[in-house]
Amino acid sequence: MLFKAAQSACGFSLSLTGSAWRADACEFRFPGQIWDAFPAKEALINELAYVCTLPTPLILRYPGVAYNTGRPRFIDVYHHCFDQAIPNLVEPIATEQADAIHHLFHAIQREFHGKENEERLPAVGGWDDRRVVLPLSFGKDSLLSLATLRELGYTVIPVNIDERVLPRGKAIREQLADRMQKEFDLSCHIVENEIQLLCDYQVLQRPETRLYQVHVHFVYLLAMLPFCYYYRAPAIIFSNEFHHSLMQLHKDDYLCPHRYMQSREAVRDFAKLARDFSGGQVTAANLIGVLDNFAIHRILHEKFPEFGQYQVSCHLEMTDHQRWCHDCYRCARAFIFFGAMGIDPYAMGFVESMLSADKKEHFALFGEWHKKDQYHRYMAVEEELAFLMARENGLSGPLMDLFASQLWNSGIDASRRMRKLRKMVFRLQDRPGPNGVEKEAAKLYKRFLKEMR
Repeated sequence: MLFKAAQSACGFSLSLTGSAWRADACEFRFPGQIWDAFPAKEALINELAYVCTLPTPLILRYPGVAYNTGRPRFIDVYHHCFDQAIPNLVEPIATEQADAIHHLFHAIQREFHGKENEERLPAVGGWDDRRVVLPLSFGKDSLLSLATLRELGYTVIPVNIDERVLPRGKAIREQLADRMQKEFDLSCHIVENEIQLLCDYQVLQRPETRLYQVHVHFVYLLAMLPFCYYYRAPAIIFSNEFHHSLMQLHKDDYLCPHRYMQSREAVRDFAKLARDFSGGQVTAANLIGVLDNFAIHRILHEKFPEFGQYQVSCHLEMTDHQRWCHDCYRCARAFIFFGAMGIDPYAMGFVESMLSADKKEHFALFGEWHKKDQYHRYMAVEEELAFLMARENGLSGPLMDLFASQLWNSGIDASRRMRKLRKMVFRLQDRPGPNGVEKEAAKLYKRFLKEMR
């Protein structure tokens, strides 16, 4: 299996050839003026050509892969993070086992036929510490980062990466980008990543897998560098709560972070990689890592409702619904969080109740979790608080009745329990990062959360 990369007018193309597998050239495209101005094109292509296709031979169960590019400078970082994330990737797939995937990943033979490129961005002036680049997906996390940055007086350059495998999601996000331009005079750049098709199990006609997910974080990091250079913006803002990386007892008794790529450790790797590539001129930061899911929803929709209205957070390709799939934990939690905040979930795009009996499996609150599974146990705490608040707001449904019966049988004082949970949930869950913007955001969130208790 050979991947051939070639520079193009607005980025680069990548084709897959070999005796068993072959694919037409896919392109990775930047806006023309952004790519033209970027001085380290070959070095960036070396990294992106590899990291964009990191899971492909694993998905295809292919023993060897070669590239016509040089050995990536950051290959050890990519492999470390992928290796750490494997238990999480195989968790929901019954046919995959972590040990087997670890073995396959390390057994793949990788060859690089091009020249290694250690080029870094040249030192230039004009960098503005109040200017940042933000990968924007229109999910709650990146929307809160956007709202926070604007509240703090930063100039934000939003960039949406179209991965070409989600046409309905793309169409909806294009509409949202047009609305945002008109409402806030905020232009959202588009990067097209057709190469993601070579990591999609459906496109590759292989059994279902989640092995395509890890490398996306590195793609988002590397793809932001040309925008950082063009706008002299020295920070890339990632958006994920660190509580996603709480320890989980995975199947096969793997005790490891639920999502390693959302961890503080991974963000440190992102920041170091950005600094190395840019000669110390660009770094990565994360504003909302100090928050948890419920707090993010509350701050976004209560403090920044003008941005909350843009939220799209679901598997849009898997459903006939416009905004929510109504069949996953993200939808379940958003529904109960809206009810807890006194916001009508149906006004936020829901067309079915997530409190019917058949939705029970989507709530951690109604499951039984091992004492070492910190992730699901904390999810259950957040959901318990949301159910208590939603109950006060009159939200109804079979699962609300089930919760009320459990509360009654436990003999717990609901008001006292709610006060205790508010203190646990509506607080900073971690210390802010070292970047100035992270500390500014944490100070703002601390004030907001104090008001919410």
